[in-house]
Amino acid sequence: MRPIDGFLRTLFITSKAVARHMGGEGPGVILTLSEPGAKLAVGGILGHAVSAAGKEAFSRVLAAELAPRNVRVIGIRPHAVVDAPAAGSYTKELFEQAAAAAGQSVQEMLEGGAMAQGTLLKRLPTLSGIAETAAFLASERAGAMTGTIANLTGGAIVD
Repeated sequence: MRPIDGFLRTLFITSKAVARHMGGEGPGVILTLSEPGAKLAVGGILGHAVSAAGKEAFSRVLAAELAPRNVRVIGIRPHAVVDAPAAGSYTKELFEQAAAAAGQSVQEMLEGGAMAQGTLLKRLPTLSGIAETAAFLASERAGAMTGTIANLTGGAIVD
C-alpha cells in the first residue's frame, strides 16, 4: 500500500495546491511522472504497478478538469534512467537485487544489460533526455498536447 498511498496521495495534494493558482490570464502546465509499471503485467510489482497506472489515470482526468482553465496536464513515463544511480538516485538500491540475480552490477544492467536489452532501442533514457522532454512539454511548442503520456521507455512499452 505504501506506493499507492504515498505517490498517489502526494500527486493529488500537490496538484490540488498548484491548480488553484494556475490558468486564468495565462496558460499553465502540470507535468507528472509515471513508470513502465503502469502498463506491465508481471509478478512482484503489484503496488508499484497500481500506483503508476493510477498516476497516469489521474493525469488524464486532471487534464479534463483543468482544460477549461487553460491548464494542460501531461504525464512523462520514463523507464529506468541509466545515469540516475550516479546522480544519487534511490534506484541503485531498488535494482541491486535484480542486478545481482543477473550476475551484473546495477550500472551494467542499466547500460547494456537486461533492462536495456528489454527495450526496442536497446537503451534506457538519460536524465538530460528526460529533462529536455519535460522542457519541451512545458513549452508552447507542445501547446496542443494535454491528457496524454509521453512514453520515454525506449520501446519497453509500446502504446
